[in-house]
Amino acid sequence: MKIMEENIAAKTGDLATCEDAYCITEHYACVIDGATDVSGKRYNGQTSGRLISQVIARTIPQLPPEADLVEIIRIINNTLVTHYKEQGMYESIIENPFCCPTAAMILYSKHWQKVWMIGDCQCMIDGKAYTNPKRVDDIIANTRSLFLEAEIRKGKTIEQLLEEDTGFEAVRPFIQAQYYMQNVQEKTQYGYIAMTGFEFHLDQVKTIYMNPDAACLVLTSDGYPVLKPTLRESEDALAAILTNDPLCFREYKLAKGLVQGNVSFDDRTYVRILLH
Repeated sequence: MKIMEENIAAKTGDLATCEDAYCITEHYACVIDGATDVSGKRYNGQTSGRLISQVIARTIPQLPPEADLVEIIRIINNTLVTHYKEQGMYESIIENPFCCPTAAMILYSKHWQKVWMIGDCQCMIDGKAYTNPKRVDDIIANTRSLFLEAEIRKGKTIEQLLEEDTGFEAVRPFIQAQYYMQNVQEKTQYGYIAMTGFEFHLDQVKTIYMNPDAACLVLTSDGYPVLKPTLRESEDALAAILTNDPLCFREYKLAKGLVQGNVSFDDRTYVRILLH
């Protein structure tokens, strides 16, 4: 595998705060998107999203080249739980689900010629895009959109809302509530899976079966709202949204928008790989 293009950027402009991570080895390509923290807790100065993305990225090179999905998830989960216990986090996580470090992950296995999608990362294979949206994200994004439209009707301006996103504060309880839907054992209308260190049903993992002749693979986090074949095109699409809808509540609805002083609404990672 040859890396043709790669980019990782923090929404703040400071890479030290970035909750994304990626790892490319001889056998695997992986992008990890740590979930935005809503608990306010910090672990050795890190948010839970940065913590989990960094631990997973360090674990990928340790995976056996021919590991199947069952073994891969077991190894990563065991590593995460061991880390939680070493850092004195484990009991707090068990008692408060919304404090649990959470990440989306997209992983390509060269041996199995598969891409596994856990959460809302994205990929493109020879120009064809694949996404994996969550129903709860759509509900929360539309709720925030409604709230912000009402705020504008009541007299607030876009500029004021960029300074203080009252829409995000309005949906914060829903974001915290969604963690109770995460990796639930029984099927529910709002359930979804994520990397946390704890078990989930592997049959819920979206699997893309690669054509052995596929030449180009792009992996990204959802910080790129429109996935394009090249980094430049993807950056241009993002820039257009940040210009036209910086609050991200009309053209591209999200649970959060651009915060004043930040460079984007979310951290972002883009990796384009030549497979042959």
